[in-house]
Amino acid sequence: MSATPLLIVVPARGGSKRLAKKNVRPLAGRSLIAWTAEAIAESGLDAPVLLTTDDDAIAAEGERAGMRVPFRRPADIAGDTAPTIDAVLHALDWFRSEHEGEPDTVMVLQPTSPLRGSTILRTAVARLAERSDIDSVVAMSEVGLPANHIYFADTNGHAEAISDDRRHPVYMPNGALYLARTERVRAERTLYAGNVLPLLLDPARAIDIDTEEDWRLAEAVLAAGGLAPTGSHEVEPSQLDTQR
Repeated sequence: MSATPLLIVVPARGGSKRLAKKNVRPLAGRSLIAWTAEAIAESGLDAPVLLTTDDDAIAAEGERAGMRVPFRRPADIAGDTAPTIDAVLHALDWFRSEHEGEPDTVMVLQPTSPLRGSTILRTAVARLAERSDIDSVVAMSEVGLPANHIYFADTNGHAEAISDDRRHPVYMPNGALYLARTERVRAERTLYAGNVLPLLLDPARAIDIDTEEDWRLAEAVLAAGGLAPTGSHEVEPSQLDTQR
């Protein structure tokens, strides 16, 4: 084990087109950055927290929330089409150069999932430590339809069900949490590295804010007290093959 078992990276670029300044906009009195900082604090995880951003206002909000903001993200990995993995690898490169070592694992928490709570953070770390067959843990939501009701287009443009088994459940990432072994992230350049363990979140806690409608939904859930107790659980191997 290295001197840093876990590094938490919070990616939050400026310039959102669909919801301007969303990362510093108050939701029930707290910015999305502050919501994420609170989840980290309540989790009790002992890990450095790096905020990677290209925006001075977001950086200032991160510092107020107790995050480290030692650099500004370069413009070439801060645009609309830049993948999150590029920002994560840049943060890992900075950490390695400053600390002469690599964290064993890296957790990525997007501020656009403010209602995730803290339990999923602890659960993800525990599961990755316990299971040598798992390389990454990803927060997911159940689609709600059996696999034989979901289709893709084959090479001829024909609709084909992803599975013939109507009992086979289907899940999709919700963006609330990614945790992976750093060596696999670097080798594969993805947050879905190697064998992936899905952790399921309650639909309200899985809200990912990208539009004004998402924002209003989060406000409505908070106003109604509609959050289930914080929690998450992993899918049993019999339910989902964890080999990506």
